[in-house]
Amino acid sequence: MNNKSVSTATIGFMCLALAGWMVSMPTAGWFERIYPHGLAVMTALAILLVIMGILTFVHGRTLDCIIFFGGAGLFWSAHLYGMAAAPGGAAEPGSYGGWYFFVWTLFFAWVWLGSFKAELQRMLFLLGLWLTLLALAIGDWTAIHGFTLAGGYLGLITSILAAITSAVEVIGHGGKGHPNEDSRAAART
Repeated sequence: MNNKSVSTATIGFMCLALAGWMVSMPTAGWFERIYPHGLAVMTALAILLVIMGILTFVHGRTLDCIIFFGGAGLFWSAHLYGMAAAPGGAAEPGSYGGWYFFVWTLFFAWVWLGSFKAELQRMLFLLGLWLTLLALAIGDWTAIHGFTLAGGYLGLITSILAAITSAVEVIGHGGKGHPNEDSRAAART
């Protein structure tokens, strides 16, 4: 079972990295908004995160399961918001958006508190994620652009941490010399 769980963590954290990067670029001020490619990738990656969440649950990797299901909810809702906020869509008050980010902040903050026995890169990823969401919440509540900008850059850094976590999973697995089941069978013949 452990060999199979490496691929779920690798894929799941890379989904978080890619979706997080696409969402964070506009909030960091690199682009005006999330464009159609960003919205499209969030949908596909949110679905993939649900699948990875189910597989990590089956493999008994509870922390990853919670992270992936939470990420799927966050990015799926971001996709739906992006669709609703498209030109001609109704605008929401910043205070409402602030509460949205704050609820997600609380969720990922308590997941971070539960991650203290996990690997350092997972703890740092979760720390970065809830700090990102908190900065976005404060930015929406106060309308101070500096908080939103800080949230964007924290999001980019957090996405890099997710990519590192993904890489550590697969590189660490390969470095231990654990071949996949298929390659062991091929070596015997």
